[in-house]
Amino acid sequence: MPPRRRSLDDVLRIAEDVLRASRVDHVFVGGVTVLAFGMPRTTTDVDVIAAIDVRQIPRIVARFQRSKFFASAQDLHDAIVEGGHVTIQDTRSTYRIDLVPASTPAHREALKTKRRISWRGRRLPMAAPEHTIVVKLLWGSEQDLEDALGIYLRQKEKLDMGAMRAFARRRGVTRELRDLEARVGNRS
Repeated sequence: MPPRRRSLDDVLRIAEDVLRASRVDHVFVGGVTVLAFGMPRTTTDVDVIAAIDVRQIPRIVARFQRSKFFASAQDLHDAIVEGGHVTIQDTRSTYRIDLVPASTPAHREALKTKRRISWRGRRLPMAAPEHTIVVKLLWGSEQDLEDALGIYLRQKEKLDMGAMRAFARRRGVTRELRDLEARVGNRS
């Protein structure tokens, strides 16, 4: 009998278990955060920012490999040293983990402002909705703008507007945030 195909929740759970067991400070971002704070949509990856030290690489890679993921120590090392990300592919599904070393001020801010939320019976570190909205505005694709709108609409009463506007200023998307706020106002 072939192994059971894993779900997005399974992949998210494994990523959390590996990073927590390896004592890596991390935060989930991207599509998973949109699912947690915004409108439901599909995603095939688990994006995570992690403060990884090169000495942790062998332990992290071995744990992913034991969980039947394709993980490369060299690729992870290169991502840490050169900046960028590494893709860790699940061998039992089409899902993947995109692991991004925390190498920029925006990455470090995501780690610093993360929120622990309940996700299907577990407490997971997720990027704050304010952070996710601003980053989605920065990326600016049609999907990113819809994600930002969905998060804003669902979290409207809970958003720290001052923190979000300050982060938008630092990332150069103040106008885009004002446009988003106007869109939300037009829906009210």
